[in-house]
Amino acid sequence: MFEGIRRSYALLVLFLMEVMEELGTDRTIEMLQEAAEGQARIIERELRRSMPEGLDPLEIGVTVYRDFMEGAGAEVAVHERGDDHVTLRVKRCPFYEALLDVGVDCGYFLGGLCTNLTLPSIQATLRRFDPRLRLEPRLVRESAEEFCLERVYIEED
Repeated sequence: MFEGIRRSYALLVLFLMEVMEELGTDRTIEMLQEAAEGQARIIERELRRSMPEGLDPLEIGVTVYRDFMEGAGAEVAVHERGDDHVTLRVKRCPFYEALLDVGVDCGYFLGGLCTNLTLPSIQATLRRFDPRLRLEPRLVRESAEEFCLERVYIEED
């Protein structure tokens, strides 16, 4: 499954590069964010049917995050758990490896594919379950051998 997802993202990255050439980076990123909202509606419907009843908001956030990333073939493990946050470690990641496949530096997408596509898609889904749920990158890998750290937390009012 991982290889197929990686190949799909390689195609998406190549397509996005063509769209950026045609429409410019700002418009392309705006369109990606609009698409993330549509994807969030689809994922929310799927997860609401399968998610266990009675989870607290933070556990819902972790469940949403893990479903998204593990469903794409990423290796995800809890790195740190606190009362108000869970930091997850992402090791093998098809999104990152797709960038390597096409020879694109992650910075090409103004802060990376994750910053402009993957994380906003997950964040849009989190908001549908609880508007206080947030996701933030804590550590971004610099090579395929490294890992990313991403934190799910509840934003206080």
